[in-house]
Amino acid sequence: MKKTTLTDIAREAGVGVATVDRVLNRRAPVRPDTEQRVVQAAVRLGYRFDRDFLSEVAAVSLNGGPLRIGILLLSRDHSFYDSLARALEREAAPWLQPGTAIEFVFHDIHDIEAAAADIEQMSQRINVLGLIALDNARIRHAVEKAAQKGVKVFTILSDLSPCGHAGYVGLDNRKAGRTAAWAVQRLSGKPGKVGVIIGDNRFLCQETCEISFRSYLREHATGHIVLEPVNSFENYDRAYQITQALICDHADLSVIYAPCGGVEGVVAALRDSGRKQEITLICHGPLKDEQLALIDGTLDIIISNRLEELAAAVVQAMREAVEENQRGFSSSHSSFELITKENF
Repeated sequence: MKKTTLTDIAREAGVGVATVDRVLNRRAPVRPDTEQRVVQAAVRLGYRFDRDFLSEVAAVSLNGGPLRIGILLLSRDHSFYDSLARALEREAAPWLQPGTAIEFVFHDIHDIEAAAADIEQMSQRINVLGLIALDNARIRHAVEKAAQKGVKVFTILSDLSPCGHAGYVGLDNRKAGRTAAWAVQRLSGKPGKVGVIIGDNRFLCQETCEISFRSYLREHATGHIVLEPVNSFENYDRAYQITQALICDHADLSVIYAPCGGVEGVVAALRDSGRKQEITLICHGPLKDEQLALIDGTLDIIISNRLEELAAAVVQAMREAVEENQRGFSSSHSSFELITKENF
């Protein structure tokens, strides 16, 4: 494996080699935001830090006390959440005290009581929490209790109705939904029926994507008929079944938009249907084996989260909340990219 050099890190961080040297070798102080960029770039490139360096950086950067991070995600069997967890681990590593790690909990999408109980239990051990969960009253109650204990709670990718949490980090879902509709307008050919597959009605991110998607097509009078959304529950088998049903029930189905998890099941069903050349598939990602799906024409466009950027934004929001004892609500939007078979 190639050794990571100061030049590599400087290029990744967008700073000079001398600045990287000052940060990593503690030769002279630099601005905190510059130090953060250098350290995070080094982490992404696999640079091996000295343990004393990590302790010193964490102590200097977090005047409000060390980060004790808890993260609540959906099932790790889903490739997206596993990839996100790893990205968060990499980005958080420089800011955690030696010997500590993020406390991860993975839960089933509809196991609301278990998720709420995990939030309540973790809030006794952590000072900052990131979570992906349905906008459910029981979840909001657990978040509110955690916030009352002083835990800074951030929603990731899908927000919750107001419940005392510190902020949201994720896509601008209105832009994502309208971008998908723009692609439909430009790529789908003769207007037909459009199937929309979401994980669950209580994922606010997906609800916003669907509303914005419909709004764009209505605004531009494209002639497409958007069907009522169907739920995949972020599950491969369920996504396969409902995609099969959409294809069988609607001979004039021309587009599927899937701003959800479990998209691998959608891809498999469309591939098996024999109609992949007739139906434009636009989904959110990244997802497992996406390159093959793009190459064989089953999948046309991925609205892909930049996971490293998202994870860095989550960790930065957490650091700032702890360091500055943030009050009120903050919102941070990460960017996405459009992936086709020509640019992956």
